[in-house]
Amino acid sequence: MIRLLSLLVSIPIIVLVAAFAFKNAQPVYLDLFVIQTQLPLAIIMLVVLLSGFVLGLLFNLMMLIKQQQKYRRLKNKKDTLQGLSGVLDKSDT
Repeated sequence: MIRLLSLLVSIPIIVLVAAFAFKNAQPVYLDLFVIQTQLPLAIIMLVVLLSGFVLGLLFNLMMLIKQQQKYRRLKNKKDTLQGLSGVLDKSDT
């Protein structure tokens, strides 16, 4: 069932990407200071889109790692405070 669903979703996406590439097939001169080339506009746009996606993914991954570190620190503090409160409760009795 999942394979059929993924096929039904991926076919329209492939058709849209192919239509996009066909509509934007005109070559564009690209000058990157050290490299000068001529590529179809669709390729340039897809590369820029993909690089933006990867950069966003990396930034989100860095934030996730920071949040996990903060969670571990707070969990350690909580465990320490619970241990201390258990010791204090025993000394009160």
